Amino acid sequence: MQLMEAAQQPILRIDARTKFALLFGVGISSLTFPPFWLEATTFILISLLLALNKRHRTSVKFTVIFLIMLLLDWLVSWKVSGGFAALLFSLVRLGRLMLPIFMAGILLMKTTSVSEFMLSFERMHLPNKLIIPLSVMFRFIPTISEEWHSIRDAMRFRGIGISVRSVLTKPMMTLEYTMVPLLMSTATIADELAAASLSRGLDADTKRTSIEDVRLRPQDYLLIVFSIVIAVTGGML
Repeated sequence: MQLMEAAQQPILRIDARTKFALLFGVGISSLTFPPFWLEATTFILISLLLALNKRHRTSVKFTVIFLIMLLLDWLVSWKVSGGFAALLFSLVRLGRLMLPIFMAGILLMKTTSVSEFMLSFERMHLPNKLIIPLSVMFRFIPTISEEWHSIRDAMRFRGIGISVRSVLTKPMMTLEYTMVPLLMSTATIADELAAASLSRGLDADTKRTSIEDVRLRPQDYLLIVFSIVIAVTGGML
């Protein structure tokens, strides 16, 4: 049991506040179309953080996608010209800039527990009226993702695949068999999460204790400074 717990521990522990700072910093930097060296530096850092937090498969998958997009970028710039090349180049570049944002979001959502999330923002002295809705939303998004995978597997079992082809050829059937169950599950999950939050006493005025070791470490301060720098630098360059 101890070996399993040790295997699940991240190599580099990062505070939830740092992950939020990274998400906002990377988002602002990517939307300002930074130069390639800043884009590559940001991507490499987020990829390393995913790997150090035991998300090796996710890190490798995004790295492969990034390299493929770089190759497409190079091929478009050398082999194609005209308006089509400009459109394709813009789409490839925009997709590549979105990758670090998705990676930072995955780092936040997949490597942070609800208890750690709440305690981190309580340390910032934020009101419970803000912390509780954010905590419910924080737990709601992964639950919806799990529900979507369950619906997709159920549809495959019935011989109904969910793909681009099915959306284009049979849009109404795909919508009926996927979105309707997902919306029904969403309403149920939202009620269950709200009831669970109340039963755990999240709206209580008393101060709660926690076994989570939540504190800002030297790496957190460095990453927060990095987030501020890339957010400011991306808009200036």
